[in-house]
Formats: sequence, structure tokens, C-alpha cells
Amino acid sequence: MTSSPLRLSRPLTSYSFTRIAPRFALQHPAALTRFSSSAVKMADRVHRVTMFKLPSEEGQKKLLEQYQILRENNRKDGKPYILSIAAGPAEPDQRSQGYTFVAKSEFASLDDMKFYDAECPAHQALKKTALTLGVEGVLTVYFKPQVTGGVAP
Repeated sequence: MTSSPLRLSRPLTSYSFTRIAPRFALQHPAALTRFSSSAVKMADRVHRVTMFKLPSEEGQKKLLEQYQILRENNRKDGKPYILSIAAGPAEPDQRSQGYTFVAKSEFASLDDMKFYDAECPAHQALKKTALTLGVEGVLTVYFKPQVTGGVAP
């Protein structure tokens, strides 16, 4: 068996990496004032996933608006404390078992997540609104990762 020469779909060029702007893993710029990049590593974070059975598209839009408000107004000791938030309607798929909206949040500690559940005024407002939207079911799980990786920094 002979090896064929490496074929490139486009020629190799040299790149100057000084032109690439740094990226931050935290999605809320104000959170940078509380956490340094090494302070809360991915595996130390508490990851929380909440899924809603919310059949109405209008209800899903209103819930999304509440998550946008939560993103802007989450405060603990006067500072944003949710490390990241991602929320939106689920893609249609038979495996979703009727869940139509998903929210994923990351917290620096279990104490921060407990504060979120019991005391955060922005989350309390979101829960109050969700009760008026015809939610037919909610499932929440949380965990500390034991495996992390991927191509994203």
C-alpha cells in the first residue's frame, strides 16, 4: 500500500495571530468583575437544565422575554451571579417527549443555584409569569460535570 501525497483544498497561508481579538467564556460582561477566568472552571460550575412543556408559541415567546429580563437583572450582593444562560424553543423532534422550551444556566456554586431557586427576585418574577402561560410540565436537572471538552475555548 502506498501513501498518496497530502492534497490541500486551498493553499497554506501564514496568519498573524496578533489580529485575533480575545474571547471570554462568560456571556455577561458585568460577570467579569466578579469572576476571573481561572476562578470558576467549567468542571466546578453547577450546570442546570430546565425544560418546559409549553405548547403555545405565544407562551414560548413570553417565556423567552422573561429569560432576557432574567439575564439582565440577576443580582446577588448587588452583582450578576449567573455565569451563563442559554434559553429558547426546542427544535421539533420526536425524542423531546413534548418539551418545547429549554433553558440552561451555569452557576459558580450550589449556593448560587439555591439562591436562584429561593431568593432571586428576577427568577421569582420569571416563575410567576411562567405559571400564567399554560405550562403543562417542567423538568429540572443539575450537575457538576465530570467530563468536559470540545473545540470551544
